[in-house]
Amino acid sequence: MQLIKGFLDGLRPVRKVTVSEWADTNRYLTTESAAEPGLWRTARTPYLKEIMDALSPTSLTKEVVIVKGVQLGFTESALNIVGCYIDLSPTPIMYVMPTVEMSRAISEGRIDPMVEHSEVLKLKVRPARERDSGNTKLVKRFPGGILVLSGANSAASLRSRPVRVLILDEIDAYPLNIDNEGSPVSLAEKRTSTFGSRKKIFKLSTPTIEGASIIQREFDGTDQRKYFVPCPHCNEMQELKFENLIWDKGLYETVKYSCSFCGSMIEERSKNSMLINGKWRSMVPEKRCDEKIGFHLNSLYSPLGWKSWADIAEEWEKAQGDSNLLRVFINTILGETWKEKGDAPAWEFLFDRREKYALNKPKKEVVFITGGADVQKDRIEVEIVGWCRKKISYSIDYRVIMGDTSSKAVWDKLDEIVNESWTREDGVQLPMKLMAVDTGYNTTEVYEFCRRFDASKVIPVKGQDKQPVIISAPKYVDVNTKTGKKGKLRLFNVGVSMLKSELYGWLRLRIDEGVEPAGYCHFPEYGEDYFKGITAEELKFKITHGYRQYFWEKRFARNEPLDARNYARAAASIVGMDRFNDGHWDRMDGSNSPVKRPDSSKKKKKESSFWGK
Repeated sequence: MQLIKGFLDGLRPVRKVTVSEWADTNRYLTTESAAEPGLWRTARTPYLKEIMDALSPTSLTKEVVIVKGVQLGFTESALNIVGCYIDLSPTPIMYVMPTVEMSRAISEGRIDPMVEHSEVLKLKVRPARERDSGNTKLVKRFPGGILVLSGANSAASLRSRPVRVLILDEIDAYPLNIDNEGSPVSLAEKRTSTFGSRKKIFKLSTPTIEGASIIQREFDGTDQRKYFVPCPHCNEMQELKFENLIWDKGLYETVKYSCSFCGSMIEERSKNSMLINGKWRSMVPEKRCDEKIGFHLNSLYSPLGWKSWADIAEEWEKAQGDSNLLRVFINTILGETWKEKGDAPAWEFLFDRREKYALNKPKKEVVFITGGADVQKDRIEVEIVGWCRKKISYSIDYRVIMGDTSSKAVWDKLDEIVNESWTREDGVQLPMKLMAVDTGYNTTEVYEFCRRFDASKVIPVKGQDKQPVIISAPKYVDVNTKTGKKGKLRLFNVGVSMLKSELYGWLRLRIDEGVEPAGYCHFPEYGEDYFKGITAEELKFKITHGYRQYFWEKRFARNEPLDARNYARAAASIVGMDRFNDGHWDRMDGSNSPVKRPDSSKKKKKESSFWGK
């Protein structure tokens, strides 16, 4: 009966109802999936109306591209499209997230609640828990069609079946090549070829790196529409731009928007009426093509009660001096690409500004210490870094443990470093807070070493060039021990490309009138090789299949100091440095505690000579 009903439904003409009309009548938001539960109101996010309606079943548009900021409602608009087709024009639908795990999450957190709280959808999509429903978390069958949720990291799921409606969510987080079968975007798009002019493709994402952003490249091929809203004072239509936000430093509640025409200060409470009376305008009309259209929207347009202008002002101030936070702001708030700064500073510049301070004697400004270990065949190179407020750092020592890294003796020496403590200038003792050890070489031995310690003391790490965050959530890896027993260990992936760009930005800083800028790096009188090593790579790019791909290229043979420093920085991030406020620094700093004197019975620390004068 279900098959017959689906066949008959497919013969009925599609009602001329737009996606926004369907959503305003049938879509309910729940407390599980939305901050504002209740019946969907397109009037709350009026900029979404034209976008959703362009992908309605009766529309002639084949493809819509969105470059966006956060908290604007675009994922909900994608779900409205899914619901509309399930109800009015049943057909094969595919929804692709960056990973299979993310697809499961959106199924459980968004799609299941949407179906459960919509009378028309609940009648058509049977719950996965029902016997013989044929539905799972990733496959939803309904009369006349099917919804498949896929991960861009699974080639098999992307080439499984033809689809008419394809939604590609956060495509800048997709891998460039999946299972050596090419771009997941291209693989997924091929699924729509069967439907020809009836296909619907929705691509949306916050952008990432300039020249490498997939969504930006797609958007550049469209007429590039932007949303213009009227000034409540002079009524002139204008695009909301971040540079027009005005506020008193630190007083975010004072934020207002300065009109680009009359200069009047606009209060945020006027935003609702501005959005309702807004219009999309094509910025490159010569590229206009009704079959493929593109839209750009930043988070200044976020409705009242969502992302406020005060929130944006605060995030901007907090991002100053922190290239990672600034990158996140540019990508997720402004919806713009980030330009990587991969030019390494001249090593001579760093060599000439070395400072005369003793190795292994931290300055009183140092609050905690981390280490980074780079493993090679015949040695382990370790940098010990002291971290201060504002992410200012001191290189406390750089050591090289010579010997075969498949032998226990080398690792025992690294063990001694992990268990060292350093006596600060004011007498406070600082232990090694956390050490990150690279797993790129002699991986089994690295795992064995890390298993000696609690994960709060030593962690294994693996560098990932394409990772857009400093540290990703750890994943468990199987470890085969030398005793034959199998165990589990948490492995942390490190976004080394991000860290290299950040470090090079810090290395270019100068002290101005005695004031150290945030991120400034202090170095003792190491030799030339250290400074060549820490500046050994530079960012290059090549064009592959029309895409600009960035990669790091060595300009000096030895790059171990660069890697070791970045692992120590990653360890500092895990300790929590990127989230610290003044209170956190105060609690970690031992300045106000009774002075701890060094224990004379402990083994004296060795002075390093590898990078000496």
